Amino acid sequence: MFLKRIEISGFKSFAERTTIEFNQGLTAVVGPNGSGKSNITDAIRWVLGEQSAKNLRGGKMPDVIFSGTSKRKALNMAEVTLVLDNEHHELPIDFSEVSVTRRLNRSGDSDFFINKQSCRLKDITELFTDSGLGKESFSIISQGKVEAIFNSKPEDRRGVFEEAAGVLKYKQRKTQAENKLFETEDNLNRVQDIIYELESQIEPLFRQSQTAQTYQVLKERLTQMDVAITVQDIETYKLQWEQAKLEMANIDQSVKQLSEQKTEHEAAVQGLRQERENYTFLLDQTQQKLVEVTEQFEKTEGQKNLIFERSQNTEKLATDYQMNIEGLKERERLLLKEIEKISHNIEESIKAKQLQNQKVTETKGLLERFSQTSEEQVEDIRNEYVEVMQEQVNVKNDLKHLERQYELESSRHQNVLGRRERMLSNEQQLAERKEAQNNLLVKHQAMLKELLEEYALVERKYQFSQEQLQTQQVSLQNGKSLLQQAISRQSTLKDLQENYSGFYQGVRAILKQKKQLPGIVGAVAELVKVPTELVTAIDTVLGGNAQSVIVEDEKAGRQAINYLKQRRLGRATFLPITTIKPRTINAMQYDRIVSQPGFVGIASQLVKCDDKIRQVVENLLGTTLIAESLESANNLAKALNYQYRVVSLEGDLMNPGGSMTGGAVQSGKKGSLLAVSGELETLTTQIADMENMLTKHQHRVERLLEETAELKELLAVKRQDGEEARFKEQSLANEVLMVEKEWENLQREKEGFEFETKDVTLFFEEYEDSKANLTKELEHLTAKMTELDTLLKSVTSEATSIEAKRNEYQVLYHEQMSELAILKQKVAHQEETMLERQQSLGDLRRELRGIEERLALLVNREQLDKLDPKQLEQQMLQLANEKETIQAEMSRLKVNRDETQQQLNEEEQAAVQVNESLRQLYETKSEVEVTVSMSGSYLDRSLKYLQEDYQMTYEWAKEHYLFEEEMTQEAREEVKALKLEIEALGPINMEAIMQYEQVKERFDFLTVQRDDLLTAKDSLFQTMNEMDETVKVRFEEIFIGIQAKFRETFPKMFGGGHADLVLTDPDNLLTTGIDIVAQPPGKKLQNLSLLSGGERALTAIALLFSIIQVRPVPFCVLDEVEAALDEANVTRFGQYLSLFEKDTQFIVITHRKGTMESADVLYGVTMQESGVSSIVSVKLEELSNDTALEA
Repeated sequence: MFLKRIEISGFKSFAERTTIEFNQGLTAVVGPNGSGKSNITDAIRWVLGEQSAKNLRGGKMPDVIFSGTSKRKALNMAEVTLVLDNEHHELPIDFSEVSVTRRLNRSGDSDFFINKQSCRLKDITELFTDSGLGKESFSIISQGKVEAIFNSKPEDRRGVFEEAAGVLKYKQRKTQAENKLFETEDNLNRVQDIIYELESQIEPLFRQSQTAQTYQVLKERLTQMDVAITVQDIETYKLQWEQAKLEMANIDQSVKQLSEQKTEHEAAVQGLRQERENYTFLLDQTQQKLVEVTEQFEKTEGQKNLIFERSQNTEKLATDYQMNIEGLKERERLLLKEIEKISHNIEESIKAKQLQNQKVTETKGLLERFSQTSEEQVEDIRNEYVEVMQEQVNVKNDLKHLERQYELESSRHQNVLGRRERMLSNEQQLAERKEAQNNLLVKHQAMLKELLEEYALVERKYQFSQEQLQTQQVSLQNGKSLLQQAISRQSTLKDLQENYSGFYQGVRAILKQKKQLPGIVGAVAELVKVPTELVTAIDTVLGGNAQSVIVEDEKAGRQAINYLKQRRLGRATFLPITTIKPRTINAMQYDRIVSQPGFVGIASQLVKCDDKIRQVVENLLGTTLIAESLESANNLAKALNYQYRVVSLEGDLMNPGGSMTGGAVQSGKKGSLLAVSGELETLTTQIADMENMLTKHQHRVERLLEETAELKELLAVKRQDGEEARFKEQSLANEVLMVEKEWENLQREKEGFEFETKDVTLFFEEYEDSKANLTKELEHLTAKMTELDTLLKSVTSEATSIEAKRNEYQVLYHEQMSELAILKQKVAHQEETMLERQQSLGDLRRELRGIEERLALLVNREQLDKLDPKQLEQQMLQLANEKETIQAEMSRLKVNRDETQQQLNEEEQAAVQVNESLRQLYETKSEVEVTVSMSGSYLDRSLKYLQEDYQMTYEWAKEHYLFEEEMTQEAREEVKALKLEIEALGPINMEAIMQYEQVKERFDFLTVQRDDLLTAKDSLFQTMNEMDETVKVRFEEIFIGIQAKFRETFPKMFGGGHADLVLTDPDNLLTTGIDIVAQPPGKKLQNLSLLSGGERALTAIALLFSIIQVRPVPFCVLDEVEAALDEANVTRFGQYLSLFEKDTQFIVITHRKGTMESADVLYGVTMQESGVSSIVSVKLEELSNDTALEA
């Protein structure tokens, strides 16, 4: 067997799950100080069962859980698992590999597992017993343990050798045998006490059994008669109860129907409210739609009026345009006619000119010989003069046309200015009116919004008030029903209490005469106040004593007994206060059980009573303990050696001596006399609280009724105000729309005026420039004509000196030229006239075209205006129809809303009527419930009487004990006589016959048990002696072996010297201590405490190797045991480890070089992250091979 691996998670500095694999041989774990390498040793010790946090270097056990760092959060669990190779089954478990796991939560809960199966710590401890492994075994040694070996007492060193000897299991068995011996002695003492007690009971029980047999005969007859009478009573009560239940069922059915109606009405109310809200919402939407249609209607009407006004202006302007067009066309016709005539004249003149030109050419040919230069100059001047004159005519015509256009535009401008002045006046008035209407509408809308918010608030308050009212009414009715039930139950209990129902005849007779009989305090059941949860337990303990009567003194008791005897009213038990002494539990015994699990308390201390009767209560209950359950009661009785009575909360009873009584409690608390008083007191308090609550509910309902009525009236007022405000808002909105339409029409007209004004202004601006340019051009042309005329005269005067011939020809030429000039002038004039007429025609046509275009635009707009009013009238008609439809829809919605409101009022009234009917039914139901309760109570009491007194069911009793009705009175008389006979017998112990047999049988049985216990006691002594002998032998053998090996190993480890192991008490091997005697080489024999640290460590290591040689262990964990050694001894230590590593697996925590060199595997523990340990492993053999290959 060897350690294969260890898995660590959350243990100390190992925050991450870490697995360390171990091979057979020597494994060294190295690392700097504080890296957490010793935590591996602690983890192994912890998983093997270490329970001391101090031994794990902690303050408390949760300290082993990783506590977090500055970068990591603390963990809530630590877990360590050891996995061992068990192929040779050295551990007593049928697995070849064994894993042992220990887990600890920060809450303190621990879990243990073997092969992942949950187990106990004890199971792990037993698994490793005598295996050489364990939390305290020599297989795990640290520096602290080295010191402990030398510093401890000789007796404490014995444990190491006992572990090696494998005698721990024998010592544990001896301890178990000793515990059994103590238990056997306790049982023997208890049995002897019980036998002594039973010897005193046998004789009295024999006498009681005889009386009980007589009682059985009388009781059987009494039972037959009394049961028959009770069955008859049950029949009567049952009939009453069934009739009442039938009536109750009918009422419940009616309540169900009315509740369904109520639910229907409430659903209808809710639905109608929703429907009313829907109608209101639809009305608002329809109202909004009406406003929109009205706005559209008024907008269309405004457009129609605008078109009408514009059409009037268009007709006037179109008439002016038409007149201008007709005049222009007439002028065009005359011009065309004149142009045609001028064109004809031009053709004739051109022909005459051509003919005259031929004549001139001929004459000119003759004259050129005389005056060629003068003629050319005159001709050029004349031609230029004609051209300038033609330009002058054109300019004059343009000026005339411009003047005529100016007159027309001036007239148009005056018209536009007049209309614009009127429009601006209307715009100012309309703007003021528009602002006033908008302000008025905004103000009214704000007021309407405020009204709607007030209405919504009042409506929510009204609905909430109604819901509260309905809730409070239902709660009030339920409260009244519960109060009536409580009063009925209280009346029943008071009747039971006043009549002392449930008490024995004698007790009842005394209690009824309590005022007449001196010194009567009362029955125990009515004087002791028991908490509800303890009723079953106290009732079980008291039994018949609950009906015992407490009296002032013995005299009062005697008088009461005489009273019963004289009147033959039965028997009763009396408890005189002056003679009854309290009984208590011994203080030492109480201290033993006060901290026991399940202990509730002493019965007398858990009930309440008057101080006057406290000692009586202490007598009855002072030695009775109450436990939570049967198990805890059993444990308490056992702890007290069955000397006192212990009862559980469920009524299970542990009697003195060890007998047990228990089972199902059939009657329950309601059948208990103790419960009646407590229930009555509770009911009285509850009734008072319920009456106060109902009074508050009634006041709240009345207040809610007044509040609901006020809110309903206020809601109606707010609704009326809202409707009036909404209609007012609609009217104002319509007026605002009309004003806005007028404003839009005015703005459109204003835009038209601005366009016309801009057009006229542009003409006026161009007119001045055009007129100035034409005038300037005319002046320039006139000056040029004057200049040309002067030049022509000058050239002509120079030709007078030409010779006669030339004069002749010149005269002829001039005549011809004059004629030709006249013809040319005529042609030029005609052409000029033609050009002027054509220019005038072009101007006229352009003017005509412009006027026609304007007229076309006016006609087109007029056509559109003629078309639009029809469409607008059609739209207005459609809008008017739509408006009427919407108004009709609004009227319909209002009618529907009013009808819905009426239905809602009717449903609410119906709901109120249903609630009233339900209230009346609840009152009737309460009365019937009283009848049901009373008959049921009598029926339950009779059934309980059968069950408790005779342990019979009604059905079984009816089948076996029913008789004729006429026998009832006779049977009742016989029952009274039988009861008197039974009472005359005195106290009857009905269990005496069986108790006698049981006591006799138990006495014989316990006698045999006593003899068996004596035999067992002798056997245990013998077993303990055998265990002692085995321990002595094995301890002596292992000690001698270790002693011999220690004597050999010490000189080898020290290189000389000698050492020995010595028993402090050789004659007593069971308790002897062990001394270690050591003498290093070159030193005297001295006390261990005087050795140096290295010598002490080396001595301990020598002892370890000695133990391993005698008792090899599967693995050994050494935590820096060689820390105090010098290098030479460390090397020797490593060599010794190598010698034993074939048989023992070594895991060494070290930071010494010599030890590392001997290791097969090195594990490095580092803290790459502060506070968190991690593992790095190296196999030295593989590393050596790799180094050799590199070399």
